Amino acid sequence: MKQIILTPGNTVSTSALFWCSIYGINLMMTSNTGRPLSMMLPLTSSAHVKTRIKQYEAYYNSKGVEIAKALLTTKVNNQIALLEKYGFDGHKLDYLVEKLQRIDGEKVDDVRPRLMGIESRCSKVYFRNLKTLFPDFLQTSKRMKYKAEDPLNNLLNLGYEVLKGEVYRGVMYAHLDPYLGYLHSIQFAKPSLVCDIQEVFRGLIDEFLIRYAQKLSENDFENKNGRMFLKQKESYKLIEAVNRLFDKRIKHQRIKKYGEHSKIRTAIREEPIKLGQYLRDEKKKYEPVVMPR
Repeated sequence: MKQIILTPGNTVSTSALFWCSIYGINLMMTSNTGRPLSMMLPLTSSAHVKTRIKQYEAYYNSKGVEIAKALLTTKVNNQIALLEKYGFDGHKLDYLVEKLQRIDGEKVDDVRPRLMGIESRCSKVYFRNLKTLFPDFLQTSKRMKYKAEDPLNNLLNLGYEVLKGEVYRGVMYAHLDPYLGYLHSIQFAKPSLVCDIQEVFRGLIDEFLIRYAQKLSENDFENKNGRMFLKQKESYKLIEAVNRLFDKRIKHQRIKKYGEHSKIRTAIREEPIKLGQYLRDEKKKYEPVVMPR
């Protein structure tokens, strides 16, 4: 994809920025952890008005409901598959998938409370089993996204942050509004569409961290204001390892039919493009990618 990523310590000339704009190349600046900080877009990026209009319209019609259900169904099925792989009875969640499929409504706001209720019930069962696959010193009581104090939650959050950067780049490349999602609520400064699409790939990060955490010890973490984080050096190692994972090639048919294998990174970045095609009625159905295990 035509994108340039700048992280701290890199420099770029104004001439290079000029040619990026001329040739329609997006340029994103991120933190060392991959968190998107700012983005330079060519002026022509705003010319894709049809995609944005269709995205906004879908929020108020049944297409948005179908998108939310497809994203959540894929997430739960991925959770079931991962639990089954490690010997748990993930199919105890099958009845919730069936319940999810029966939810219907005219617009997203009509169904989101019920969808997120199901998501919450599935996640509690999933995390209760998932945490037992990590070393004893990492095991914690519950899943925490914000202001997590324990090392396991902050380990997961760091992995998801790297994933979020990849999804964000895909959303911008697809000319979608990152702040208007369907599964997650719309809030100030919350890229809800990025959060939506990120759900499809969380299981990928979970499975990677199960393996990665086996070589970690308590000495790899440090206390920062009462919260336990990986030490800086170890954080960079983890970020590099996640990026190597994203460069792994899998059996995946790319949108432009460039063969049946591609990098995981490509599959992540193409997911928003698929969503855009569905929004523009170029596809009859939106089916999120299923990652091979």
